[in-house]
Amino acid sequence: MDPKRKDMYAQSRRFQEACEIMKKNAAKFLENELSSDSSSEDEIDDLKILKKTFSNYAEDENSNLSKITEYLQDILTSGAVVCLICIESVKRNDKIWSCESCYCILHLTCIQKWAKDSMYHLSANLNEDKKDSLKWCCPKCRFDYGPSKQPSKYFCFCGKVENPVYDSWNVPHSCGKTCDKKLKPECGHTCCLLCHPGPCPPCPKTVLVSCCCSKSAKVSRRCSAKEWLCGKKCEKLLCCKIHRCEVPCHEGPCPPCNRQSKQKCQCGSRVSLRPCYSPKWQCDKVCSKPLDCGKHYCENICHEGTCPDCPNSGPRSCPCGKKMVVLPCTEDVSTCGDTCNKLLECDLHTCSERCHYGPCGKVSHPEVSTSIQHTPDNQREISSSFYLE
Repeated sequence: MDPKRKDMYAQSRRFQEACEIMKKNAAKFLENELSSDSSSEDEIDDLKILKKTFSNYAEDENSNLSKITEYLQDILTSGAVVCLICIESVKRNDKIWSCESCYCILHLTCIQKWAKDSMYHLSANLNEDKKDSLKWCCPKCRFDYGPSKQPSKYFCFCGKVENPVYDSWNVPHSCGKTCDKKLKPECGHTCCLLCHPGPCPPCPKTVLVSCCCSKSAKVSRRCSAKEWLCGKKCEKLLCCKIHRCEVPCHEGPCPPCNRQSKQKCQCGSRVSLRPCYSPKWQCDKVCSKPLDCGKHYCENICHEGTCPDCPNSGPRSCPCGKKMVVLPCTEDVSTCGDTCNKLLECDLHTCSERCHYGPCGKVSHPEVSTSIQHTPDNQREISSSFYLE
């Protein structure tokens, strides 16, 4: 081949190689562009879903939605949610279970096996009557669940719909309906977000409330932050029922009164100058308040609360305890006529008297004593009986 033709062939080959390289680069660029466009579209779709979920929630500058937003972003991001039992990603069309305490998301089959195995191992060393009290716990937060809470079905996050169908326009594993769970702490309102993972956000409702000391006029406040302070002196009546709170408008109960006042004892028979924060005290006198029967009086030492029932009310026994009768509290129970048979102080013999009031008598039991009597002819043993008293 002449040099000129050879040179033309080499140039043609280099041109083809350059074209191939350009084609590959163009394909790679196009692929990246398409991937970028797809990612952008996914981000736009996720934003639409987030906006739709919060559509009924009235936000303000004090709204704290960071926690619920984090849960929503995780569930919307592919591969972000991992089952802690099998350590695999939770897909959008997988059947799941969510803990009601920490809100972690696990595969339904994984948590079913976890709960079953936990109950089995715990019940191995227990009696049948104690197996109803067995608990199994969340693998993440260790929150306890009873046997009746073992997962058996796949529900959406709000619990309204069984086996929710995946919809690309809704949060995965949700039903797309309003959550309606009772808010915590309970305020009488329910969650207005669409069915969602994680905790419900603070209540967004607006209510009319007065300040903590109730002295100022009611104002419109967000339900989740309805407590407010007016700055005026509280002046609520303290527990001593004499003095008033001098602390500026405040949350919670008033502090203890730091003054002194005359306070009656529990039975009301004596009065003493005592600190107001400790109004309850007992004297050393017998209560002596009339009992419910109206015939007898309380024999307990000064005490708190109501007096006990009359000791003579209800069924009573005869002195020896063999016969039970019901009589008015003013009547004494008569003796039954049977032998007393109570154990005496010697702890050996029983009382042989008939049923009686008062303490049993002393031991009256024959004892045998042996003595030797000497005579001119012989000696012999003589037994004699006597009573110990």
